[in-house]
Amino acid sequence: MKTLWTDGSIFTMHADGDMVEAVLVEDGKIIQIGTKEHLLPLADKVQSLKGAAMYPGFVDSHIHLIGHGEKLAYLDLSSFTSIKKIVQEVSSRVSPHKWYVTEGWNDNKLVEGRPITCHDLVSIEETPIVLKRICRHVLVANTKAMELAGVTKDTPNPPGGLIGRDELGNLNGLFYDEAQPLITAHIPPVSSEYLKEIIVSSVKDLQSKGLTGVHTEDMAYYGAYRVPLQAYREAINENFRVHILRHHEAFEEMQGEKSSPFIEFGAMKIFVDGSLGGHTALLSEGYSDAPNMKGVAVHESEKLKDLVKLVRKYNENIAVHVIGDKATEIILDLIEQYPAPTGKKDRLIHVNVLRSDLVKRMQKLPLVLDIQPIFVPSDFPWVIERLGKDRLTWAYAWKSLLHAGFECSGGSDSPIELADPLLGMNAAVNNSYLPEQAITVFEAISLFTTGSAKAIGKEDVRGKIRSGFDADFTIVDQILTRDTFVTAKVIKTIVSGEIIFGIDE
Repeated sequence: MKTLWTDGSIFTMHADGDMVEAVLVEDGKIIQIGTKEHLLPLADKVQSLKGAAMYPGFVDSHIHLIGHGEKLAYLDLSSFTSIKKIVQEVSSRVSPHKWYVTEGWNDNKLVEGRPITCHDLVSIEETPIVLKRICRHVLVANTKAMELAGVTKDTPNPPGGLIGRDELGNLNGLFYDEAQPLITAHIPPVSSEYLKEIIVSSVKDLQSKGLTGVHTEDMAYYGAYRVPLQAYREAINENFRVHILRHHEAFEEMQGEKSSPFIEFGAMKIFVDGSLGGHTALLSEGYSDAPNMKGVAVHESEKLKDLVKLVRKYNENIAVHVIGDKATEIILDLIEQYPAPTGKKDRLIHVNVLRSDLVKRMQKLPLVLDIQPIFVPSDFPWVIERLGKDRLTWAYAWKSLLHAGFECSGGSDSPIELADPLLGMNAAVNNSYLPEQAITVFEAISLFTTGSAKAIGKEDVRGKIRSGFDADFTIVDQILTRDTFVTAKVIKTIVSGEIIFGIDE
């Protein structure tokens, strides 16, 4: 059946301002675009937009889909402003001897002005507690959790991680980056059935936000990779496109897994550093508010080199978490030594802090930059104190990177930030903290359409409204402008020509 979408503002995203009157869809593909007069006689069914605005389907290029679903289901600590209230709320929800895990606390928002420690949780004696920081690069464990994990004051720091201690060398319950598994490895594993329910809930919520797909990375946090993958295969129908990055620990084992149009497998995901909030992002110079700290390298140099060599052995690309400038420098050294396969591009995720010399090196390489505009309203103003004003020239430099010719995609990093793409676009356009880095409306929408398609080499079939492309659309009640991102509402979300959110009228 041929369906004609018309009677609204249809933006192709082929160029700024490029619009068509009508789009003809059949079997999940766009078969023609053009005028209503020309295409109407070819249609078996007409879907009137009733004056609404249609865009290519929005895709979040960096999210943790299962984590997003879990955030919908459990206590979200991101809105709390005091440690006292967090402890009160957690205490009211725990059961004796049953692990309690949640996340979202942000010491930059807490009135105490410091991280939570095990001393704050001392009243909870029989329940092992794990509270992950909003960045997911730091967690706090209570005394019971550390006892069950066998962690003592004599436990050494693992490679790529730090165990928090007070001035006397006693444990304070904080575990940074690769020290976190010392605790999390002892949390009872979840079932595939549980993950299936979480994925279904997560996808339903994301569809309501106008997302037709996401790029996610969930293959090393829920037991063997087959557990979450089985959940994905049972939960994802032909109603959402999931591009799964393969964590370095599961990458080689997953080589035999076959992609489909709705569950795809992509680059090897590697972490080089941590987060600015936790002082674990790798910087070339010390933090302005902690000069003796330069961050934490997640991997030793030889291990990182071995990972890059492994991925090249399989003729694949890498997707690398780099927040600090030193982290980017480290991975550029390896990419230059072991280049991406012909026709493929490596992905640098976040790139919050750069330097002009690094940008020049990056321009010579086949790269896609996976950025999160919503980090700006979340990280400012506290990040100014953390970095100092001199480093802001190439910090969160979205406009400068676009104008330097980089292909950029847009993500949320949910559950760390909100997964609403309209809020991400608004943060990119209405940048009150770094107005010189504000980008245009077209550029902001491109991050979540053409940009996300380019990040996975699908720019010839997704990200635009053109003949031969997938019929994935996001329909909002008004044209998106710098003034309407926060007021626009998603009316319908269409994947492969089918309405998967909204009403088929």
